[in-house]
Amino acid sequence: MGSCVFVASGLNFDVDSYLRGQPFQVAQIFRKGGLPPRPDSGFIVKVSSDQEPGLSHQISDALRFLIENEEEVLRMRECGVDNQLLDFGVPSQAVEQHAHYLPPELMVALGRFRMGLIFSVVDLRRAALPFN
Repeated sequence: MGSCVFVASGLNFDVDSYLRGQPFQVAQIFRKGGLPPRPDSGFIVKVSSDQEPGLSHQISDALRFLIENEEEVLRMRECGVDNQLLDFGVPSQAVEQHAHYLPPELMVALGRFRMGLIFSVVDLRRAALPFN
């Protein structure tokens, strides 16, 4: 019902040069000055596609991704990446409040990598999820 993606970008990041030797299966590339206009260049990697409601599978997959790619995620900073984040897709709920638990292991990993976190709320009735 949701998917998690890893996004890496930088104002002075040569995404094309970096991607020639990288280990990731890239889902999308964006370039500085492209359309829509962007101030940075970067790429998106699909980390998880979860058919279950909630975030537990996405979080497990995100932790596995960070552990398996630890050296490369850290090395990106030397290549001009100044922004990294995980974007968790969560389906919209018909209730006013819906809590999502983030385990300490994920919070520690985000801090260690100086990585941001986004929750993208998706109305499954109105939009197809990207990267499915």
